[in-house]
Amino acid sequence: VVISGLGLPMEMVSYTLNGCAPQFALWSFRDLGYLTYYVTYALATGAIKGEVGERFEAGRMGVYTIEKDPTREKGLRVLMGPFSVYDKTNVEAEAK
Repeated sequence: VVISGLGLPMEMVSYTLNGCAPQFALWSFRDLGYLTYYVTYALATGAIKGEVGERFEAGRMGVYTIEKDPTREKGLRVLMGPFSVYDKTNVEAEAK
């Protein structure tokens, strides 16, 4: 049996090592917080207006573009990028 779902590395380490959940992914919480700060600050200071196609610099994470969110009629989004993928090669170190 192979399972999937959401969980932190410290919650998933035993399942990953025993093969039940050989791989799982999450966003980097540090990067998500960092990017959220930049978006919020830029909106609050008027550096960006929050319009589709607008680009902004997010420090060490580079340049991002505001996009239309296809799941919400009037929604906008900023896509952070790829997930952090955990498996037997890195889950123990991340679980500490």
